[in-house]
Amino acid sequence: MMPYRMRSIGWLLAILITHPALADEPLSAGPFTETECITCHTERNPELIRQWREGPHSATSRVGCNNCHGDRHENSAIKARKDQSCTACHEGPASHSYATSKHGIITRLEEARQDWRQPLQRGNYRTPGCSYCHLHDGDHGDTMAPARGPEVRQWICTGCHSPRYIREQFANGKRQLEIADLKLTEGKALIDSADNVPPDALLKLRQGLSHHRQNILLGVGHQSPDYQWWYGQPALDGDLIRIRDAITESHRRKTLARPIQPDPHATKSIKRERQ
Repeated sequence: MMPYRMRSIGWLLAILITHPALADEPLSAGPFTETECITCHTERNPELIRQWREGPHSATSRVGCNNCHGDRHENSAIKARKDQSCTACHEGPASHSYATSKHGIITRLEEARQDWRQPLQRGNYRTPGCSYCHLHDGDHGDTMAPARGPEVRQWICTGCHSPRYIREQFANGKRQLEIADLKLTEGKALIDSADNVPPDALLKLRQGLSHHRQNILLGVGHQSPDYQWWYGQPALDGDLIRIRDAITESHRRKTLARPIQPDPHATKSIKRERQ
């Protein structure tokens, strides 16, 4: 694969050859509207705009150029590369699972020393931030999307880690998700078989299963031990215990609600004793 800097130079030369007038055209500092950004970059870099339109950040999701880059050219790439541009919208387990990972902690500690002018290329950063993995090589789709396949994710990870280590981590993550899915299947089967359990309680139990399975996925993807374990596998175990307890309690209440039928043999004994 062609090195990033060579590709960047080639891309720039292609623009200047195709649009020679742009070679001497001074760039305004801004501010720019969203429409102005899209119109200009559609001409300068149509592939980038195509990726944006087809990706998760698009006009449909109401996330445009200004949301990540600001409305000025100066430091626009630096602004988009920093985690704050992502976590401002992606709050909750997604950002917290990354923040509690080793990558997230080192990125936060060394943020002031990091050269954010570097392109999002393999090995350019001490640890990967949100944009390094999800917008790698300036891709404006999502390089971590499942549809891209595991090969893309492995290639990005091997920019810093050995292929053997990455294979082991991916195998461990796959096994973790397989175990989680077994628990999910068992929990849903128990819920489906439950009777006399209030619907609201069943819904809450089902949501707990899905939430904690998602935590494991985030823990594996972000390499967060807390989300693989504390908020993940043991939390799913707790869900199964709560589901069984709810079913047991339902059966107990059902039994207590039944009218007590007198024992005919006991009645005859009482009559004989009275006589």
